[in-house]
Amino acid sequence: MSLDPKLRYRRIEQAIDGAGGPGSPRRFAERLVPRLIAELGEPERLACAQLFERRDGQARILRHEGGGAADLGTWAADAWPPAADLPWAGETPSGLAALFPIGAELLVVLRFAPGACTVAEGLALVTPIHYAVSQQLRHRELEDDFEQARAIQTSLLPAGVPALGDLDLAAFSRPARKVGGDLYDFVPLEGDALGIAVADASGHGLPAALQARDVVTGLRMGVEREFRLTRTIEKLNRVIHRSGLTTRFVSMVYAELERNGNLFYVNAGHPPPLLLDDAGFHELTVGGVLLGPYPDAAYKMGFAHLDRGAALLLYTDGVIEREAPGGEMYGLERLAAWLGAHRDEPAAGALEDLTRELDAFAGGAPASDDVTAMFVRRPQ
Repeated sequence: MSLDPKLRYRRIEQAIDGAGGPGSPRRFAERLVPRLIAELGEPERLACAQLFERRDGQARILRHEGGGAADLGTWAADAWPPAADLPWAGETPSGLAALFPIGAELLVVLRFAPGACTVAEGLALVTPIHYAVSQQLRHRELEDDFEQARAIQTSLLPAGVPALGDLDLAAFSRPARKVGGDLYDFVPLEGDALGIAVADASGHGLPAALQARDVVTGLRMGVEREFRLTRTIEKLNRVIHRSGLTTRFVSMVYAELERNGNLFYVNAGHPPPLLLDDAGFHELTVGGVLLGPYPDAAYKMGFAHLDRGAALLLYTDGVIEREAPGGEMYGLERLAAWLGAHRDEPAAGALEDLTRELDAFAGGAPASDDVTAMFVRRPQ
């Protein structure tokens, strides 16, 4: 073997990076075989690289790269090593070869030129290749999970803001990572009313996105069946509890808003929305515990009214817990001051300003938690 370990690992990484791209593990493997020859063929004295697929007891060659045309298909079908014995190096009918799997049905065979190396040296080459490929495939699986979660989360957010009299509404949700557990929703109701919700499912990634999906689905189904508001929340709580994700929970505020400003709401363990009117600030706290941990939890309904000129802000804890470079949190006091300063502004523009203010407060550092807010304004 002519390569020192550091250079070998670097070339292995280059081969795997060069095989990247969309597609199945098989597509990845088909791209990898020529890259292995390109990066390792000459320095490691590889005669060729072959990719086999095992199906119905047969080994079929999918790709051959390099010199020679020896087909080890019959040998591979008869002597395909058990998964526990892979990677493997040893003598074959065509000389010394090293093998590693890609999944359960694909096998890469690296065949060496005569006298190129010993069995131990062949194994020393194929072992880090197998490890690096396994890590790459795991990374691709996680990326697929993220894409699924992103698709789920995108499908949950409403396409637009329904009209409700002269009320001005807007909302945004920005995950801290590729996906998160925050959500907001607008649920059209019969008559002059609109259901509004802001929720925070614990955690990040696919589990949080799935939990958020359950919340939205359960909420919409409950509303469609014309359950009382508290009964809807109690039923949703039992659904989340039975989901099997015992370490997961959801905080949520759900409210039914009428065009005359009446607001009937339940706060299930969520940061209290802020209502600002001529009498000052009001925190909407009536409701009950987090959704999920306690299947028999009971919830109370609260009532508020948006007078002319009033503004209401629903938000998740990612807003008030946004950190400055020194570790100080944005906090409820700053949020209340922001609401007071933007009370009379159009809802969409006000929320754009809030995102800029939070980013500036954090010194441009990325958020450590999802950030979601909904702004409701009743003009004078």
